Amino acid sequence: MHEHEHEHHGRCCGHHHGHRELSEAHIAFLEELEEHHFLPVVRFMVESSRERDFSVEALAPVYLRHKGETMEWVRETGEMLRDLEMAGYLTIDYGYALENYPYTEYRESELYAYFCRTIEEGRERPGFLGDTPVLELGSIAPSYED
Repeated sequence: MHEHEHEHHGRCCGHHHGHRELSEAHIAFLEELEEHHFLPVVRFMVESSRERDFSVEALAPVYLRHKGETMEWVRETGEMLRDLEMAGYLTIDYGYALENYPYTEYRESELYAYFCRTIEEGRERPGFLGDTPVLELGSIAPSYED
């Protein structure tokens, strides 16, 4: 089960985050998060079949509404999520995948297919370490303070 040690205190996340102005996109995302409590997120990782300790984050956070999202949309949304996390509105945790959530839109996304093809092309280069694409599953949760 997915658990974050927080309590819900009403609208948003029940505490103040300063006076920073939020865009309509920020507010809409926080309302969606409030409605669902947890949302899926992933990161695209590159690992090596030859070097056990080789692991590189290629793209994160990746939040998709559907499998056809563009790279531009994913990057803009990722930047927004990092901003909201830095401001204390939410947490992004790759150690907690959503239980019973299939992450289908991520596994079948055009972006992940492109990422895998790029890794496959790199395998043909001599000495190329990053030969294994990894989809690391995670979740987004509201940040609550008591």
